[in-house]
Amino acid sequence: MSMTSRERIWTSLNHKEPDRIPVDLGGTIVTSICKGAYIDLMDYLGFDLDEEKVAIMDVVQQLPVLDRRLLDWIGVDVLPLLPNPPSTWKLEIKDEGKYYSYVDEWGAKLYMPKGGYYFDYREFPLKESTLEALDKMNWPDPDDPARWEGLRERAEKLYRETDYALVGSALFGGGIFEHPARIRGMEEFLMDTFSNIKFVEAVMEKMMELYLRATENYLNEVGEFIQVFAYWDDVSTQNGPMVSPEFYRKYIKPKQKRLFDLIRSKTDAKIFMHSCGACYEFIPDYIEIGVDILNPVQISADGMGDTAKLKREFGNDIVFWGGGIHSQRVLPFGTPEEIREDVKRRIDDLAPGGGFIFNAVHNMQNFIPPDNIVEMYKTLKENWEY
Repeated sequence: MSMTSRERIWTSLNHKEPDRIPVDLGGTIVTSICKGAYIDLMDYLGFDLDEEKVAIMDVVQQLPVLDRRLLDWIGVDVLPLLPNPPSTWKLEIKDEGKYYSYVDEWGAKLYMPKGGYYFDYREFPLKESTLEALDKMNWPDPDDPARWEGLRERAEKLYRETDYALVGSALFGGGIFEHPARIRGMEEFLMDTFSNIKFVEAVMEKMMELYLRATENYLNEVGEFIQVFAYWDDVSTQNGPMVSPEFYRKYIKPKQKRLFDLIRSKTDAKIFMHSCGACYEFIPDYIEIGVDILNPVQISADGMGDTAKLKREFGNDIVFWGGGIHSQRVLPFGTPEEIREDVKRRIDDLAPGGGFIFNAVHNMQNFIPPDNIVEMYKTLKENWEY
């Protein structure tokens, strides 16, 4: 029996087999397609598109708002539901000769070379790792009513008038551990974890407080309409953990748990954790603090390539959202046969019993041949029925 998209997603999130494998693209921001690849794919499929009018959903990653025609062609089951910008900040991209730049609502300055594909964090508001610097920081306001204006009406309209599953989030930056590196600088913040743990604890505590307030405000508006609440916090590189498991368990995990406990108290939505890289060691911890969904399932990272093992060890407790193809090697550079083989392998490993939402690993990058992307989805559709 055919299911609606919302029924399909919810069935799989509850570790049962729906009518077919659910599919996501762009529903969570962190598993989408970059602007250049999107334009190429739309052209390849024969969908007319005014490139100058492509709206950008995520400025840093240059991720577009996706055309519903593409979502329908793929069979996507998910739409995002995100807050508005605050009243105290407006995106203003400046032309600086060789670069474009803008200052985000945290006070960090980002640059993108002309002809480039992403904005990078280059200048940071937290110049010193001191408690005094934290006190002087101009923090975003999680209670700004502009963030939530019209959000409930938008959510109810999507919920009543479409059958998509809705993925929401109250985050307006990176996660509790991840975002301090964007306001302090990655190298500096990681050095701080060795040299000034009091500062590190204080800045993460501040992040947690901001997101607790924002999450409560967000869920008060739309908690009854969303099926998934997305959170993102990278603690790993591709080759291994960025911090020790002991550091994670002592300093980061309790703060994430407080946020997740709040989410569970305000909504029935499942909790989605985007954690890139070699996060195998952290999966039991994620499960313990209430994470329902792991994304992007970076199968190119150490300890993450054996998707059958991941399903066997964790598939009863966590949903795999992503991991549908090796996005660094097979998708951009593989032959059609290699693409088909990899997609079939990931489906065979991750789909049985439900608990699998198909997507590539993280964002599909510019210059991926559109025929490779089409081959991926063609193979999915040939194998997605249970």
